[in-house]
Amino acid sequence: KEKVFEFANRVVTMAKEKKLPKTVKLISIDLAENKNVAVCHWEAESLDQLMQLASQLGPTWKIDAFTVKNFYKKGLL
Repeated sequence: KEKVFEFANRVVTMAKEKKLPKTVKLISIDLAENKNVAVCHWEAESLDQLMQLASQLGPTWKIDAFTVKNFYKKGLL
């Protein structure tokens, strides 16, 4: 759990200091309580670019990356 939290902090710091590639934007990070899970929401030009960044950050766990389509957002209907 501590490693996931440290990783999330490093990513947030990079985003705040504008050290992420210009083609990748961090939207949010959600941490699951009492679990070793972080859900990162990104905007990226391509999934390949996002995965390249992920590999450069050097996590020691599996990363699942996928594109999503918004199904519902409060206030849009």
